[in-house]
Amino acid sequence: MSGWLTVDLTLPAGATEMALDVLSGALFEAGASGIETRDATKPVVLSAAFAPDTDRSALPGLIEGALEEAGLEDVGIQIKDVEPVDWSTHWRRHFKAMPFGPLWVVPSWLEAPAGARHVLRLDPGMAFGTGSHETTALCLERIAELSPVAAILDVGTGTGILAMGALLLGAKRAVGTDNDPEAITVARENAIQNGLMLELFDHTPDEKFPLVVANILAQPLIDMAPELAKAVAPGGKLILSGLLVSQAEPVAEAYEEEGLIGRVITTRGEWARVDLSRA
Repeated sequence: MSGWLTVDLTLPAGATEMALDVLSGALFEAGASGIETRDATKPVVLSAAFAPDTDRSALPGLIEGALEEAGLEDVGIQIKDVEPVDWSTHWRRHFKAMPFGPLWVVPSWLEAPAGARHVLRLDPGMAFGTGSHETTALCLERIAELSPVAAILDVGTGTGILAMGALLLGAKRAVGTDNDPEAITVARENAIQNGLMLELFDHTPDEKFPLVVANILAQPLIDMAPELAKAVAPGGKLILSGLLVSQAEPVAEAYEEEGLIGRVITTRGEWARVDLSRA
């Protein structure tokens, strides 16, 4: 059997963060065991690792399909043999302790900063959500502003970071949902590690919450507007992210059609958060 492979994709200068995320997801679906972004300066190089049992003859077609899904052209492609990498821990070098208002998110293998009162220990595993991405940070900052809340519904919970952050900031109850069984497992393990009670489901419960947050993607948010809007209690707040700035307005409009009001759009770089309320 041949050894491990890496596929280095040199992206064009105009490639957006969203295209990068879509490409990463498509490569994982194509069988990549791990992905990292190299070189902070342009051009960005996305490096995907494939296990020794990968069908090498099929690899060019898989890469072409991933690039097509991400809408990327003029991409430099280099395939090479490499020594194996433990991708389950390789990402750790990029994960540092981060503050969000009074909340600190701290990797499970590092010490919390001196004087930190509300500390969330986190081990992302293979789930999304460390606080390092702009959309997660935007959501955590808004949760900190609104805390404490009686209860929070976190849709697409990933690592459970948003729901657990709310609990540490005083929420009495937190519910997380995700359609990815791996994310549910990671969120449960993180909750146990932090001594927190996090209720986890693979569907949206038929309840109303004073705070609902969904950090996913624009089209799923639009599709789920009736369902998520219904979950916001009278006088409650809704936080939506995972959006490019250009996507914020159509997402907000979908929820305004469901009776939510008070639109506020907050941006960071090319990413956005939409805040709405139920009267």
